[in-house]
Formats: sequence, C-alpha cells, structure tokens
Amino acid sequence: MILATLALCTMLYAMTATIVNVALPQLQGALSATPDQIAWVVSLNVVATAVVTPMTGWLVARMGQRTVLISCVVGFAITSLLCATAASLAPLLAYRVGQGVFGAPIVPLAQAILLVTFTGKDRAMAQGFFGMSVVIGPALGPALGGYLAETYNWR
Repeated sequence: MILATLALCTMLYAMTATIVNVALPQLQGALSATPDQIAWVVSLNVVATAVVTPMTGWLVARMGQRTVLISCVVGFAITSLLCATAASLAPLLAYRVGQGVFGAPIVPLAQAILLVTFTGKDRAMAQGFFGMSVVIGPALGPALGGYLAETYNWR
C-alpha cells in the first residue's frame, strides 16, 4: 500500500511537468497571451521545483516525513485545482509555481520513505516499481493532456 501510494503521488507530480505542454496553444488563445508569456507556465513550475527540492531535508527535519508528505500532496492537489480556475495568465502562473513548490518534495521524500520501509530484496523491487512510475508519468503526460484538451478543454 505504501509503495502504490508513493508511486502514484510521484507519477502524478511527474506528469504535471509535461501534461501542460500540449495545451499551451489553447492556453495562449484562452488567456490572450503571447508565446513568450505562455512559456512561463512551464518555466516557472520547473524553477519552483528546482528551488524547493533541496529544502526537503530541512522541512522533514522540522515537521517529519508524514506531515511534509501529506501537506505536499494536499497543497499540490489544491494548486492543481486552482490552475483549472485561472481566468487570466497571472493567477495561472502563481498556481503553477504552487504546484512546483508543493510537488518538489514528493519525489525525494518518497524515495526516503521507500528506503526506510523496504529492506533487502524488497527494496530493489520497490525502487524498480517506483522508478517506473517516475518514468511513466512524464511519458503519459502529453498523451493524456492532448486527449483531455481536445475532448474537454484546457481546464
């Protein structure tokens, strides 16, 4: 159960890096943005992730693994929902930064939890399964994003 939860959370976070790429033209039209402006939707998420990832150890030392993981998953879910409600570019950019901030600790924290939870042969199996989820998320992102954007809307 722990492995499935960590893998799913990580896969969903990893998917956000690529899922929006195929919807950028729709976002650009819906939000009346230039190509340079709409590129920030992807860039700010990546920058926020790069800034917050190294802080994971510090956060865990102060609040504990469980609190940090639950807070990050809830914060990530809320900011993802808020992205769909954005009526203009500025709020969307802020919410994408929020996704990066809350999502960044999920991957290193999930790996740390796996190392503590699984030992011996089980650890190798758990890390392999976890590694698959990290790779599958970004691979599925464009296909899922394209399907959702075409079938429904960018939101």
